[in-house]
Amino acid sequence: MAPAPRFSAKEQERLIICAAIKAIEESSLLDFSMSAIAKLAGLSMGSVYKFVQCKEDVLIALATRMYQQRQGVFKKVLALPLTTPERIIATSLLDFSKVHMYSFDNQLENIVNTEAMMKRCSERWLTQMISCGERCQTMFQQFLQTAADSGELTSGNRDIKEINLGTWSLSVGYFQTVRLHQNLQSEYDVNSNEHTEESALVLAPDDLHINTMARLVNSYDWQEKISSDDIVNVCNHLLNAGLR
Repeated sequence: MAPAPRFSAKEQERLIICAAIKAIEESSLLDFSMSAIAKLAGLSMGSVYKFVQCKEDVLIALATRMYQQRQGVFKKVLALPLTTPERIIATSLLDFSKVHMYSFDNQLENIVNTEAMMKRCSERWLTQMISCGERCQTMFQQFLQTAADSGELTSGNRDIKEINLGTWSLSVGYFQTVRLHQNLQSEYDVNSNEHTEESALVLAPDDLHINTMARLVNSYDWQEKISSDDIVNVCNHLLNAGLR
C-alpha cells in the first residue's frame, strides 16, 4: 500500500502557487523555472507537473487568481448604496492597490493575453481564465440590466452593451497608459523620492479620467445624471468601505 501523501491536493496547490510567485519575484516572468518552483514548494517535480504542465500554465493559473481578486473587489463596489452612474464612476475611483495581487500584475496581464501564450498553455487552465473573465463581464452586464429593468436607465436595454463596452474600455485603457508611463519613468528616475505609483492608483475626484468618465456616463439616459458633488459622495462611500 502506497504511503499517504504529505499534503492534500489543495495544500499542494497552495504551495505551488506561493512558490511560483516567489520564483518569479526572484527572477522574472520569463526566466523562472519549473525546478525552482518545485524546490521552493518542497515538492517533487512530479507533484508540480500534476498541477501545472508547463510555464505557460503557471502564468495562466496566477492570472486566473488575479482576475478572481479583481472580480471580488468590483463586486463590493457594485454593491455600494449608490446610483448606477455613481457605481460606474466608483470602479475608477477605488484604490487600485486593492485589486493588485502580485508585484508583477501589469506585466503578467500583458503576457497572458497574447495568442502565443494561449496556444501553448493547457486547455484546463485557459478555460479557467476565460471563464473568470466571462463571469466578470456577466456581473457588469447584469448590473446594467438591473438599472434598465428598474427604469433608472430610461433607454432600457438599448444602450447596455454600449455602456458596458465604453466605460470598461475607457477605464482599462487609461490605467494601462498610466502604468506604461510609470514603468518608463522609473527607468529614468530611479532616485525619485515621490511615490508616483501609489498616488496614481488613487484618482482625485476632479482627475481628467474621472471627468471624462462622468461625461461619457452622463451622455446616456439616466433618471439622475452624475454631478461633481455626487463624485465626492462616491469617494466617501469608498473610504467607508475600505476601498479608497
